Amino acid sequence: MRLFFILCSLSFSTFLHAQKLSTSDTTKEIELELHVGDTMEIGICEGANFKHLDYFRKTRWADTIIPYDTATGEGFYKSFFTTGDFDASELPASFSGAYYEIMGMEVLINKNTGKEMGILYLKATEPNSVIWVDFTEAMQAKEIGLIGQFKK
Repeated sequence: MRLFFILCSLSFSTFLHAQKLSTSDTTKEIELELHVGDTMEIGICEGANFKHLDYFRKTRWADTIIPYDTATGEGFYKSFFTTGDFDASELPASFSGAYYEIMGMEVLINKNTGKEMGILYLKATEPNSVIWVDFTEAMQAKEIGLIGQFKK
């Protein structure tokens, strides 16, 4: 699956658009290709918790298990989030510097704004847990990046 910065695939094969990043003196367009199975680094946290990274732990599974394609990540949201119960919280700052594998990615519509949100699902180390990444916002805030991007 190919992505432009910011996650631009609705059907996992169609480009929707490329968005631009604003920096202090310039605007640049960045092309970034990510795939399920790639690894992302958790970056900088300005407080006790990340603003654009959330931690979900499934606490109850429904009787029906909905499978998803583990090679492409397609169907992950429906499989993990549409049944059962969850504990959810903002990701703590202690996760900064850790590496996590991409389990899935998709574009969802924000119910409050009606705008598209590029979402990555990262495989957490705790069983039945996922890190939900609002990709656009997290990249702009340097909360997530490519491996080695946050070297000191």
